[in-house]
Amino acid sequence: MQTLIRGADISSLPELEWHGGSLRCDGQLVDGLALLQQAGLNAVRIKVWNDPGHPDHFPANQTGPQAFNGPAQVLALARRAQAAGLQIMLDFHYSDWWADPAKQFMPHAWQGLGLPAVCEQLYQFTYDTLRQLHAAGVEVSWVQVGNEISHGMVWPLGFLPGNWPALAALLRAGIAAVRAAAPQSQVVLHLDAGCDQHLYRHWFDQAAALDVHWDIIGLSFYPCWHGALPHLAENLAMLAERYACPLLVVETAYPRMLDPQRNVQWLLQHTGAEPYPATADGQAQFLWALGQVLRAVPHGRGQGVFYWEPALLPLPDGSRGVWQNATLFADDGEALPSLAALGSL
Repeated sequence: MQTLIRGADISSLPELEWHGGSLRCDGQLVDGLALLQQAGLNAVRIKVWNDPGHPDHFPANQTGPQAFNGPAQVLALARRAQAAGLQIMLDFHYSDWWADPAKQFMPHAWQGLGLPAVCEQLYQFTYDTLRQLHAAGVEVSWVQVGNEISHGMVWPLGFLPGNWPALAALLRAGIAAVRAAAPQSQVVLHLDAGCDQHLYRHWFDQAAALDVHWDIIGLSFYPCWHGALPHLAENLAMLAERYACPLLVVETAYPRMLDPQRNVQWLLQHTGAEPYPATADGQAQFLWALGQVLRAVPHGRGQGVFYWEPALLPLPDGSRGVWQNATLFADDGEALPSLAALGSL
């Protein structure tokens, strides 16, 4: 049977730990990275922000002075992950804060520069970050050049629709940096809306026509927003045949609880078209079904999945509660059966 990548985005873990939070297995405190490995996971995903926490610039100032997700924090977390025996994916947002289909804020240090200068800055930031990890003995298996870039990245220069030549130049710069700094790493280009065949076909046809060369196509698939597993399967089959490259679901999640009185405070407010209950067992059933979909991708090109932020638990001050019902850990940090299900795919 095909061995899948069984991963999780654990970018929020250092912030949880800094606030005194911890993860547990059978009531015992366990290092978070070691716990994931013991549960059967074999990879982690870590996002990279350029200059988070800078007090004088928006949106960098939306996070604190600890600069979580900045290069120094990323290096420390990646070293821990490698020591735990986990493969590593780096996810460059090319922003000082969150980048997703609704927002792709240019790093404050690049603002006011023209396209050639921004391409150079993007190349150098990517190259320097990867070389710092290499110097520390950290091997990166995959590198995402941009995060959920269905509508482009580094806005306004790389905004879609309308700026494909500029976006392609930015992508080529990032990819060139990966090839130079970490030639063993595979380049992932990542879109959201994992069931949307038209989006993926149009986007990757355009990228290929503009001399953008990737290794892996990454997809986000959240049933709450994107559709049902059969539609994901159809898109994966199309991509496998059309582009003949490996495919990764680099973001997914499923709710472990729903409550009519509390749903408004959570991002995942229903289960979409999936039949599985909003419980830890339902999460496990969803993940097993997703694993079956990935194994059925033509030519063995469905390589695996990364669950998005299974440990994004609320902090003592009540912040971060929007993901409370989608974690693979209970509110007290105890690992749920759904974590073991992910590790068993």
